[in-house]
Amino acid sequence: MRFIARLLWIAAFILATYSWMVVFEHGVTPTSFKKGFKEEWRNVASLLMGKPPGPVQITPGTVPTPK
Repeated sequence: MRFIARLLWIAAFILATYSWMVVFEHGVTPTSFKKGFKEEWRNVASLLMGKPPGPVQITPGTVPTPK
């Protein structure tokens, strides 16, 4: 039982850290957080799968920012 509780605490810590990272990089508003969460999740998935990150989709009216 202790092992399951420890795994849940670790998962909660990782999710909280990831969420704070997204907030600091992409902003606090719900739309920017949602967009940033998806973008960073794609980056994490590509890192774990060993693939380069895919192209960033640009919507009309926005300016891409260099990283």
